[in-house]
Amino acid sequence: MKKIAGILGLLLILLAAHAWASSERQSSAVSPKSAAADTPEPMKRFLFVAGTWIPDSSAKRKLSEEYSFTPILEGRFLSSEEIYKDEKGAIVYRDFAVYGMDPDTKRLFFHAYNTDGSMDRSKEIETSSAGAWIFEGTVYGSERFKDYRYSITRVDENHMRVLIELKKDGVFSKYAETLYQRKV
Repeated sequence: MKKIAGILGLLLILLAAHAWASSERQSSAVSPKSAAADTPEPMKRFLFVAGTWIPDSSAKRKLSEEYSFTPILEGRFLSSEEIYKDEKGAIVYRDFAVYGMDPDTKRLFFHAYNTDGSMDRSKEIETSSAGAWIFEGTVYGSERFKDYRYSITRVDENHMRVLIELKKDGVFSKYAETLYQRKV
């Protein structure tokens, strides 16, 4: 009987610990409007992107795409995931990135990890302005991409534009441009 009581007591402790951890995860979720008071200002402004985005419906595309940004660590960082699917719903491309602010330069950065095993590191350039974030970076381990510029521009509360430019012979040229809308 003591053995059963001990096991039941242990189960209750484990259930309580699980419930506490679950409530901690929920309470640590941050919306753009409720970032921690000590979240750096550049990151507070960038939290505009939090949520899920899809290409504007007026564009005809062969692949479907979802681009999601999730605040982590009380809004001090954002994780993002971009997923492309073919007509049958199979994932053909996925990346995962972490955005944050470099404490030394006070500029944003992101590191991305891509389907093909490559990774990119970028940093916000000084010509970024309010509502327009411009990152320059390099992809390591890709045979297709190397140096790039990645610009995110806030159009309004529910739209953003992403421009990707690739660098060749010292000059950036447009690779892709997408207008995104918030997924409702």
